[in-house]
Amino acid sequence: MFRLRKLVNRLLVEGKIDQNTEVHIEFARELNDANKRNAIALFVKENQSANDEARKQIITLFKKETGTDIEPTDKDILKYVLWEEQNHICLYTGKQIRISDFIGANPKFDIEHTIPRSVGGDSTKMNLTLCDSRFNREVKKTKLPVELPNHDEIMERIKEWKKKYELLDIQIRKNKKLSKGATTKEQKDTIIRKRHLLELRRDYWRGKYERFTMESVPEGFSRRQGTDISVISKYARLYLKSLFNRVYTVKGIATSDFRKIWGIQDIYSKKERINHVHHCIDAIVIACIGLDEYNKLGAYYHDEENNKWYGMSKASFKKPWATFVEDIKKIQDEILVYHYTPDNMPKQGRRRIKIDGKKILCKGDAARGSLHNDTYYGAIENDGAVKYVKRIDLASLEEKDVKNIVDDTVRSIIEAAIKEKGFKDAMASTIWMNEEKRVPIKKVRCFTPSITKPLNIRKQRDVSIKEYKQQYHVANDSNYLLALYIGTDNKGKEKREFEIVNILQAAQYYRTSNDKEVVDRHIVPIKSEHDYPFAYTLKIGTMVLLYEKSPNEVWDATIKERNRRLYKVTGLSTMRMKGRNGEYAYATVKLIHNEEARPSKDIKAKNGEYEQGEEFRPAIIMLHTQLNALVQGYDFEINELGEIRRLR
Repeated sequence: MFRLRKLVNRLLVEGKIDQNTEVHIEFARELNDANKRNAIALFVKENQSANDEARKQIITLFKKETGTDIEPTDKDILKYVLWEEQNHICLYTGKQIRISDFIGANPKFDIEHTIPRSVGGDSTKMNLTLCDSRFNREVKKTKLPVELPNHDEIMERIKEWKKKYELLDIQIRKNKKLSKGATTKEQKDTIIRKRHLLELRRDYWRGKYERFTMESVPEGFSRRQGTDISVISKYARLYLKSLFNRVYTVKGIATSDFRKIWGIQDIYSKKERINHVHHCIDAIVIACIGLDEYNKLGAYYHDEENNKWYGMSKASFKKPWATFVEDIKKIQDEILVYHYTPDNMPKQGRRRIKIDGKKILCKGDAARGSLHNDTYYGAIENDGAVKYVKRIDLASLEEKDVKNIVDDTVRSIIEAAIKEKGFKDAMASTIWMNEEKRVPIKKVRCFTPSITKPLNIRKQRDVSIKEYKQQYHVANDSNYLLALYIGTDNKGKEKREFEIVNILQAAQYYRTSNDKEVVDRHIVPIKSEHDYPFAYTLKIGTMVLLYEKSPNEVWDATIKERNRRLYKVTGLSTMRMKGRNGEYAYATVKLIHNEEARPSKDIKAKNGEYEQGEEFRPAIIMLHTQLNALVQGYDFEINELGEIRRLR
């Protein structure tokens, strides 16, 4: 909503719109008719009845089992419903669950997210189960069910869910046949409502079951984004109506229909979820759908059916203007995608706390961002060098970790078990350190070759005599900024040096107690080690325009060519490389093209400096010595309309 306000204000200031401008806003695609709304109401009523019954049963069963009265909370009721769905067993461990195991002061079973929230899972009942607390926290963690060693056992425990939705599928097909034979509208509506209700039940059980079979989380899986868009659309419409005289709603499904009717679906399909420009294409289509188009849509579909069934003349729909399709094809070459990436790190934290029963707004030091990864690493001396290790639960051990097990004896026992049973079966069974004394191997210490220079965040309480054991060691999560210094040596040759600041260092700098002026370049020295002057800083989200030899290449380029050079910084890191005179440190910068809409993991980045006329690279990784670029905030700015303004 904030960005919408900024955009509207800019358009008003530049005189491109006024209060008489007609505004079209798209609402969610899922449009429910009366029968579907009726079925949803019945489904909600069913769930409410189940919750009411759960409340009664909790009071009765908990009293019977513990002799104690209890007033169930909403969370208790949710747990009870999940308990019933699972036939009173933990799906992950097979343990029987009593009601006192999950209700009361110290529950042994957690509500667990089948698809972890960190990878897109939501908190709907479809994505929740009741799980053994220890298993959830020590083994399941943020894994998908298919990644667990006992996945086959889990699937055996939920086979009834599959039978449920398959049976509902059969009933739905029968209802579809019945609706075709209905003789009155009332009869047909009744059958359709029943079918919708069966579909809601089927979708619930199928969704719950299929979450246990997902090998990866598909894009768009989470329902949260769709819900957010619906809410934003609702409030955006109210906001726009406060200024504009004519604000019309366009149904989402109509946008899809008109893309096909006007012949731009093929163009759209090529860009959808790959290129941010597809949002612009949608916006143009939405702007062209008015009341007249809606009124003619029914006649178009009538003509289309007559053509399909009876061979009558082909249906047609006049395009908004003669060259509509051709202009849409050119749109990608004519626009620059504007990315808004706010820097929240310097913002002061604010929290309301209770003092003497009153809520008071307090300001303080609150870092915005992950300071470091969660895992703590131990330090040990091995072969005359300090190496870093971490403890891993045996159930979470991956095959590649086996060779890194620190203890030779433990490693040989585990390798023997793997050789005998195979990796998956060995991890699912008990591996004995001493079978005679019934001592199992539960956790192992493994070397972590990737951790060579961890962050030392604080001192241990019990200080060891060995210096390398006196600190808590953690891995850096991400870097905040990269400062680049550019100068010349005695021979007039360009030289570059850099400073990189991680989130933890930035948080320490921006603490309000430091009483420092908050300016990026003050975090790093004004000059580098060899006295090279400060050039600029890069942060995640900073936009850059690449050039090969001279900045004039950018300013002399066409809009299309300039667009090809516009990238966004998505990663900052360091690496060490060997040279003739020893080992050198380099900063690496990952760039993704401004129009690229795919997740980073789906884009293969290519290394190397930019060259004019090169084959287009959606993602690039460069060393700080290779980066030739104009930088947002220093050399240029981009406004909300995607217009570039030169700064120097």
